[in-house]
Amino acid sequence: MRQSGARLRWRMGFPEMKVLASSSYDAKTLKKLGQTTLQHTSAHGIPNIFRSCHWFRRLVWLFFVSFALCCALWQCTEMVMTYYTYPSHEKIMLISSTKLKFPAVTICNLNSVRLSAINRSFAMVTSLQDSGLEQTHRRNRSHVNASSEYQDESIQYASAFNRFASEFNQLSDEQKVEMGHQLDDMLIYCNFHGQECNASYFSTFINYKFGNCYTFNSQKPTDYRGNPWSTQALNITKAGFMYGLHLELFIQQIEYVRDMTHSAGIRLLIHDQAQMPFPEDEGVNVPPGAETDIGLMKVHIDRLKSPYISQCTEGEDIKNFYKDVYGAGYTREACKRTCAQQSIIDNCGCSHWEFAYPKELGNPKCNLSNTAVRDCVKLYEFKFAHDELICHCPLQCKEDIYELTVSGSQWPSSAFIENFSKDLKEWGGQMKDVADNPSLIRDNFVKVVVYFKQLNFELIEEEPSMTVRTKEINLLSNMGGLVGLWVGFSVCTLAEFFELLLDVILLFIRRCIETVNKEGYSNPYIQKPSSIYLQRTTKL
Repeated sequence: MRQSGARLRWRMGFPEMKVLASSSYDAKTLKKLGQTTLQHTSAHGIPNIFRSCHWFRRLVWLFFVSFALCCALWQCTEMVMTYYTYPSHEKIMLISSTKLKFPAVTICNLNSVRLSAINRSFAMVTSLQDSGLEQTHRRNRSHVNASSEYQDESIQYASAFNRFASEFNQLSDEQKVEMGHQLDDMLIYCNFHGQECNASYFSTFINYKFGNCYTFNSQKPTDYRGNPWSTQALNITKAGFMYGLHLELFIQQIEYVRDMTHSAGIRLLIHDQAQMPFPEDEGVNVPPGAETDIGLMKVHIDRLKSPYISQCTEGEDIKNFYKDVYGAGYTREACKRTCAQQSIIDNCGCSHWEFAYPKELGNPKCNLSNTAVRDCVKLYEFKFAHDELICHCPLQCKEDIYELTVSGSQWPSSAFIENFSKDLKEWGGQMKDVADNPSLIRDNFVKVVVYFKQLNFELIEEEPSMTVRTKEINLLSNMGGLVGLWVGFSVCTLAEFFELLLDVILLFIRRCIETVNKEGYSNPYIQKPSSIYLQRTTKL
């Protein structure tokens, strides 16, 4: 009996029996550890799931806590996504200054080619006759009451004008400049900020629609004759009518092409010096026989580069033919026109006269007499007009916009016209031919005044909604507020769950160590008891 009892006690002390008991103990301890933490956590709602006595209340609390947790996760996700969109806002300020940079002022005669120059060129006379401008103009007048026919005639006139413009733009730049209106003939008076100015203050460029255009205060290194000139912009220190730019111009209506130019005057455009002017799309018409006063209000816009919403650019790594040809800075319009020109070059094999094109690239000008070329060019003109071209043209980061207030009065007045007529006779030339007729004087002369209404300017600045220093702090505080609102989490709550995680890790480490120690020792001289015997002794 003693041997049986000792043998029984010895068998009950086998390591296998202790391993079974240890597993049961570990599982119970892990469950108890989790329940203890959740029952006493500072997160509101979770302890109520375990404290509820009735199953229905426990189920309601479980549903409510799960719903609140999902809402908190959803709103935090939205907040993080908003954070990575880099939101911004606009700040508008009125800046007072004692000195403002005067903008560039571009003027173009509404008549692009002088009649006397066309008459001297047999080829241009033939081109004008072949284009059908005279016939379409006559048909337009005879069918003015039929709206559908009038629309068709307008399309025909536009097509005829394009044919003539295509022939004209086949000429060299020197020939086109010679055929256009000359600044020396047009400019009869110039005054800026109370001081006289002259033609050397202007630079020139060729526009496909208006011919020779002249820019005052363009900051280019040469004037319109090609002579060296200062690149510093002119400034004004006083606002008002007396301290702006005063121009008197002779538009030479006697040189207008009858069937091509339907309105008289000049096209005037006010822009920043770095911007390429596009008078065919921007600007105002200034009529003859009037003094047109244009008051300016400057608006400066500062945008943010990527990754912010505007994703503006300074023109880095973006092709700009207007910079290559005219030295102009990057603008969105210049980029779109460069893209249109590149599309025509790639698909039609020629360069279009409507857009800038560097001569060194070597592509010929488009000849619209070729049907295939004409159809191809029309297709991409249509795409350009309807903004269907695939172009990467973001906004420029810095932009100056000038808001205009335009007013006018009769000029020269009846009291002044006699003295003005005497001056015209002294100047001679074509002005002498119109000096004796007040009606012809008012038909051929333009006066324009451009001035700042005040020295203040409006600054529209795009700013990050969250600055570099505070955006992480704002994100964390906002997320903390949402989680605290929905589920009552705080930093202390996170510390509790962190402590729970450490306890679980330590528990598993301790279990692994105990398992290794128990399985690591075995007596090779002791026979392993059978599972049947183990079960019997366990029941005992």
